[in-house]
Amino acid sequence: MTSVSLSRRFALLATLASSLWLAACGGGGGGGNGSANIRAINLTTDLPSADLYIGDGKTFGAVATDTMASSITVDSNTYTVNVKSAGDSASLFTGSYSLSKDQNYTAVIWGRKSSLRVSTLGESEDAANVATGDTRIRAFNATLDSGTVDIYVTQTDDDLNDLAPTQASLTSGSLAGFRTLSAKAYRIRVTGAGDPSDVRLDLDNVTLSEKTFYTLVITPSGTGGVLLNGTLIAQGGAKTTANNTKARVRVVASVANGGVVSAKAGTTNLVTSWRSPKAPQSAGDYIQVTAGTLPLTVQVNGTVLATPGTTTLLAGSDYTLLVYGPAASPQTALFSDDNRVPSIASRAKVRLVNGMSGTSLLSALVSSATTGTGDVASGNVSNDIVVPAAGSVKIDVSSSDAFDPIFTLGSTTSTQNLLVAQGVYTIFVIDGTTGPVGRVSRDR
Repeated sequence: MTSVSLSRRFALLATLASSLWLAACGGGGGGGNGSANIRAINLTTDLPSADLYIGDGKTFGAVATDTMASSITVDSNTYTVNVKSAGDSASLFTGSYSLSKDQNYTAVIWGRKSSLRVSTLGESEDAANVATGDTRIRAFNATLDSGTVDIYVTQTDDDLNDLAPTQASLTSGSLAGFRTLSAKAYRIRVTGAGDPSDVRLDLDNVTLSEKTFYTLVITPSGTGGVLLNGTLIAQGGAKTTANNTKARVRVVASVANGGVVSAKAGTTNLVTSWRSPKAPQSAGDYIQVTAGTLPLTVQVNGTVLATPGTTTLLAGSDYTLLVYGPAASPQTALFSDDNRVPSIASRAKVRLVNGMSGTSLLSALVSSATTGTGDVASGNVSNDIVVPAAGSVKIDVSSSDAFDPIFTLGSTTSTQNLLVAQGVYTIFVIDGTTGPVGRVSRDR
């Protein structure tokens, strides 16, 4: 059976988070009415070791990141569940869950330390219901930042543009229903919803065994907020974690007098013959490269610069490579971009990059915010500021060398309705042919 027919065969219906959150609402049974089995896995982004309490006692201690703790038996009942940093007394998460008689569960600890989640995935499916030669797989989107994703389970060489997703529109915190597939090796790709070219995770040669139920847990990779890791959990069996091996880099060309910029990361072309001024407009300007220690090669007007030279790009991270300064002595700066969305749903996140030559300090003020970015020197980036999202905002960028803003973006320009909730933005200020040029990029 081809992957095209597989993709069209299965309904594209996600089971929302209510199907996996076993919140206390009765139905768990009281103590003495049987038992349940539960194991735990730590898939958090920044909690290297976790203690999980079910009821009053520490049930799982010091569960390391990407580690599965062995199953234990507990009374079927409704419990208060707490997660703490290993050895710490302060609770990072508290919730109430029901564990039902004769049922098996995997407790997934996920999210960031500041906003942890626990989801209990049921693992009591009957293999007798799976035909010989078949397997079943479902997916859980255990991310706070990825947004809605599509999942393709295909043959290695299949073009995603020719296929419907095996699982479409899986929102953050949602668990999909099982899909039935032929038991064999597959390539699994996770993309942004509705965009097959936006590949966030690419796993090849994933073998799905006969009469086995699998859950693919999707988690964030690094601080970029876009690329993903995958953990495949076999019901009652082992787990396999596949961490992303990619990073993303984008380029800003801000060399005076229309300097022409080319750049490579390792063997990957980032930009070719970009005439300054040129700055990113959207997340689509990021290029995926193999993470690790590799050379960044930059040319300005055909001359290779001595910097940035060899650098280390972390898997799952996003970077901005700024090329700026006078044409006779251009410089480079490499920034790490935190493109994770704000934790408050009604907020947007903004930062300022000063790509101008000279000693002027720049600052940006968003009309919906109470504070600005602060002063940013040439070749630097501000800290992120989190501001209320607004249907129409005004952004003033000021220079330490000028009384009035050097330019304004806002409701009187084409950038009306600039900041949307959960959006991540970068304001680029770069050298133009007749003065500073400003551009706002929506990075998420």
